[in-house]
Amino acid sequence: MRISAPYSSGFSMNRITIAQLEAFHWTATLGSIERAAKKLNLAQPTISLRLKGLEEAIGKPLFDRSGRSVRPTPVGRELMPEAQGVLLGIERIAKHGGVGDVAGPIRIGVAEGFAMVCLSQILERLQVNYPRLQPELVVATSMALETELHKTNLDFAILVSPAATPGFTLVPFGAQATSWIVSTDWDLPPLVRPADLADRPVIANPPNTASYRQTIAWFAAAGATPSRLVICSSVAMQAHIIDTGAAAGIYPVKMAESAAAAGRVRVLTTDPPIQDIAVSAKYAEGTPNPAVGAVLECVRDVLSSMDYMRPLPSD
Repeated sequence: MRISAPYSSGFSMNRITIAQLEAFHWTATLGSIERAAKKLNLAQPTISLRLKGLEEAIGKPLFDRSGRSVRPTPVGRELMPEAQGVLLGIERIAKHGGVGDVAGPIRIGVAEGFAMVCLSQILERLQVNYPRLQPELVVATSMALETELHKTNLDFAILVSPAATPGFTLVPFGAQATSWIVSTDWDLPPLVRPADLADRPVIANPPNTASYRQTIAWFAAAGATPSRLVICSSVAMQAHIIDTGAAAGIYPVKMAESAAAAGRVRVLTTDPPIQDIAVSAKYAEGTPNPAVGAVLECVRDVLSSMDYMRPLPSD
């Protein structure tokens, strides 16, 4: 597809392609030809060639390449909102073609606890609504996924307690209930306090994860620390270990439903209680990618049909 209408800022130009504008948009946004190439699944020389063609069409340099990173020139900065507007317009045009026209790969990161609860339903909804979309899934801790998203190795991520980051959009889904979970073989009082678990084996995700912070903060509220803390990178394995009675841990209540119904685990009532934790989608701002909108739509549809997300606490 090509556009040949004159650029509104008065630049003299020949033909400008959507591919050139896309290469320009991502190079300017990410500050690197290498990152833009990775984002678009193209070779770096291809990006460079498209940028050269765009500069020749406009007749002025768009980037300052004198440093380690590429920075838009004043002309490039002026072009940035125009290019983004064209790409977003293309996205809107594509949406008029119907759901089947959203196609191609999209790299999706999903926090493991959330994935255990409803990822299969989300994939089923995507298959029905967008059969030509090709999800490429990465399931891990939110901490690991957020790092990959910021490196542009992911297009979209569903995260637990994500950070607000310049250049990225957060879309809150609600809050998931989490709690201490133990095997029913454990003899504990009806109301469990930190002293009841301080000398027992406890399992949590690595430091800087929501699970780890919740665990340490719960004990700290009573001036205690867990004496036998096991670190595990997998929420699914953590749940399995808890099910066997080898440790206690905090994870989503919804994830424990089947094991609790079967009488294998107990969802504890604790003092202090474990607070609900926010779940949000996160993706790069200004992303002209209809696949992101398709995934967001399907996630919302699935969550609306489940008894899972609670309202976010008010400030």
